[in-house]
Amino acid sequence: MNKRKPLERIRDAVDVRKLLEVYGAQRIHGSGNIRSTCPIHRGDNPTAFAFNEHTKLYYCHTQCQDGGDVFDFVMKIEDCSFLEAAKKLAEMFNISVDWENEEIDEDYFREEARKFIEQMRKRNKQTKLPPFKFKAKMAKIKEYRGFSPEAIEHWKLRVCLEGELANRVVMPIEDIDKRLVGVTGRRLKNDMPNKWMHRPRNLHTGWVLTGLGRNLEEVRAKNEVIVVEGIFDCVRVWDCGLKHVCTPIGTFFTEEHEQELYKAGVTQLVIGLDNDPAGRNGTRKMIERLKYKFDITVLNLPEGKDPCDCTCEELLEVYNTRLLVHEWYEKYGKEKERL
Repeated sequence: MNKRKPLERIRDAVDVRKLLEVYGAQRIHGSGNIRSTCPIHRGDNPTAFAFNEHTKLYYCHTQCQDGGDVFDFVMKIEDCSFLEAAKKLAEMFNISVDWENEEIDEDYFREEARKFIEQMRKRNKQTKLPPFKFKAKMAKIKEYRGFSPEAIEHWKLRVCLEGELANRVVMPIEDIDKRLVGVTGRRLKNDMPNKWMHRPRNLHTGWVLTGLGRNLEEVRAKNEVIVVEGIFDCVRVWDCGLKHVCTPIGTFFTEEHEQELYKAGVTQLVIGLDNDPAGRNGTRKMIERLKYKFDITVLNLPEGKDPCDCTCEELLEVYNTRLLVHEWYEKYGKEKERL
């Protein structure tokens, strides 16, 4: 019995040269790292598009300036869902899959693709994510998590009614220039797969601070930015009157995030990651990366809480009594905590 996961079987079976031929790439040449014109944006540069026969990862170095794995390639060129892309590839390369009973996890190869794309962008000295187009029927939300109607509208929270993000609360992900670079959807029902789902599938949020562009006027007016861990943390903090807020969507903070802060022109940074071991470890890393570059203070949230768990009274209290770095170190220490 074949114990490999279906996505592994499909990916391994893909003949990159045949795939490019099927989708109309021109002047296909080379081996190992196959080059051709880009079949996605239909360019005419015969070296612009590279697709590796072994890793099954592709990248367009010109107009698209984006890449991914074989599933991303079909999703992009067919404008279809992940599951539809997997089925098309399985049919194309004669792979039998029990679609009802075998596990189909769209995140299976995603981290590998993200790392590859990040490497390509840095090699090309690319400083921006490519723009993203999202087409789906959406409905406005009246109530969600106790957020005010003003907050819901400011952050453009919507319920998606169709496609892969159906029955998810969807929010745009924009860069500092307010260009749409992706969307994220949070499931409404616990029995749905994947609590969060990003589009494009290979979106690397290490290149953008969500909310920084949307709140740039308030950020610059205060010469300060509050960085929180999650998207709904952003919405809650904004709803409590602290409108100079953004998120990396996670506890990590990258060189690209740092560059976004420089573009915003701020000198004061307030770290508001969750007050749990993972959040405190993320705080330590942020302090070490940024301690000589910004004036840093830290929100001392209630133990075990994230900003979205807090009342406005609690958030305003911890903001008004935020700790200096040495005070935070005295309370929580410099050493990394076990998770």
